[in-house]
Amino acid sequence: MRCEMNVCWKWLRVFVLLVAPFLVACASPAGEDTVGTSVSGVGHYGKRIGVADFFVNGQWAGAVTGWGGGGGNVCCASLPRHPDKPVMVTVKWRTIRSNVGEEAWHEQTVSVNFAEKEPGYMFVHFLPGHRVEVWSSARLGPGNPNYAGPAYPRDPAPDYAPLPNEKPQPNAEVKP
Repeated sequence: MRCEMNVCWKWLRVFVLLVAPFLVACASPAGEDTVGTSVSGVGHYGKRIGVADFFVNGQWAGAVTGWGGGGGNVCCASLPRHPDKPVMVTVKWRTIRSNVGEEAWHEQTVSVNFAEKEPGYMFVHFLPGHRVEVWSSARLGPGNPNYAGPAYPRDPAPDYAPLPNEKPQPNAEVKP
């Protein structure tokens, strides 16, 4: 019985030292009128490109495949508890096109689109042309057909369409 108690205390210490600070960071508002929310990314680029890293207001928020969801939810971003004026966030992300050996950083400051009057989960959509849209939704996520933001990508994924200043896809027809 004593051995089992020691194991319990060991796991409690691990929780308190490693997990609890993250939970407190998400739950602790930056100010009285803000709330912490999780962040998730959604790729709309297509095949053969991925978002290796992305940051929201300087905080690492994960990685995303080029078509569909990313690595789950990451804690945290602060949003106003009662958004009554535009809320701006800066998203910085790194794309990698491994089939052509191209890596690039992008950055945009955009307004958060609120699907409801109260803040919810934050979804960062990575769109063709290296654009982003940020949505906050408390009730519905990108996989729901009634979600207010961009529709969740469905298979089959299209090939990534490089911009004029990017390397062309291998074996792609080059137009004059």
